Amino acid sequence: MNRIFNTLFSTIQAKVIGLWTKIRLWTSRSYWETKGITSLRQFFNNLLNIRPKDKTDYYPVLSWLISKRLAFALVVLVGLASVFYICVFSPVSSMLFSESPTIPVFRYNSIPLKFQSGKVEILAADGHTAYIGEVSKGAASGQGDLYRADGSLLYSGAFSDSRYNGDGKLYYPDGVLQYEGAFVDNLFEGQGTQYRQSGVMEYAGQFLKGQWSGAGVLYNSGGNQIFTGNFLAGRLLYSEFLGKTTAEVAAMYSGQSTVYNSSSEHCVSMDEINALYTANDGSESLSAEWSLTEVLVLDSVFPTTDGEISKINDLTAHFGEPVYFGYTWPNLTEAVGIQRLSETGKGRFAPITMDMTASFEDVQTVNSYDQNYELYIYVYEADGLTYTFYCDTSTSDFSMYSIAQSTAQQSAEEGGA
Repeated sequence: MNRIFNTLFSTIQAKVIGLWTKIRLWTSRSYWETKGITSLRQFFNNLLNIRPKDKTDYYPVLSWLISKRLAFALVVLVGLASVFYICVFSPVSSMLFSESPTIPVFRYNSIPLKFQSGKVEILAADGHTAYIGEVSKGAASGQGDLYRADGSLLYSGAFSDSRYNGDGKLYYPDGVLQYEGAFVDNLFEGQGTQYRQSGVMEYAGQFLKGQWSGAGVLYNSGGNQIFTGNFLAGRLLYSEFLGKTTAEVAAMYSGQSTVYNSSSEHCVSMDEINALYTANDGSESLSAEWSLTEVLVLDSVFPTTDGEISKINDLTAHFGEPVYFGYTWPNLTEAVGIQRLSETGKGRFAPITMDMTASFEDVQTVNSYDQNYELYIYVYEADGLTYTFYCDTSTSDFSMYSIAQSTAQQSAEEGGA
């Protein structure tokens, strides 16, 4: 009985093992890879065996005979190339596999992007989304958004030739609005508004080549308006104060001021725009108003239409030879300017001795100051104005400058009054 059972078990076991071996073979990846490769090899061998054996193996085309197998091989190769293009390069694959299926996605350097127009998504070299918006022949043109590598929005607005051109908004890395307005070739140009990183408005008005130029309004760090007037190369056009009455100056400058008085001199500091001015007593004129005759600017850079100047040699090239250069002694306005620069550490001047008493919060009575303090100056004249640049020695750098009406111009205005 045991022999019969063992024989039956061995027979069943042999059948099961054989079936299991076949199942394992059929489910083996290497089996199907080998079978697939063998089939493909055989297919391509047959496909590329294009040597005709009979006239029926040709397609007659005009006066030529084209091998049927050659034609079939070419059709297959074109088909494979088309499938490869669709899967790798074309917008169709981008729409299928993109998280934003409504627009095609391209690498920034992909060839198909050069021929694309319409709305796309462009990936940077590291793979992050760099741009979503309109393109024309691969270049950003129209409305779009530009992103940083961390995903934060850098710019949103109009593009042309892959540059900011038209109205748009520029953002700081933390998402705070930096600028909104007109752009030309990536630079602020035209009407716009610039904001500090705190989000507070800094300037609203005209821009040229990325700088404040033209009519505009300046705001302090608290968002309060402090100056309304014209700007040049990113700086106030201080010469506009000259000839204005004190009432007109108050309409232009509304920031914090400090008055300095001595027994024979006085000046006013416009604290928030780093400038001081002196005025003529107009009590005996027809208008009975004081008018500004000189503005002292606490800045080591002088703006021009050709750019900024910070060297004496460049000033001479701009104005011509100075009408005077050498040592002088300060007046009250210049002494206050020297003291303010020394306190902030922005100038090259040594501290000046001054004895002052605060009469009110914004009024200082100057009891005395060092009138023997030596200053080296360069004086230029141009367009009815006198420009004086102040140095600590006969150096090539200046630390502040003043603009005043020339004597002839001042006399003419007083005579007209």
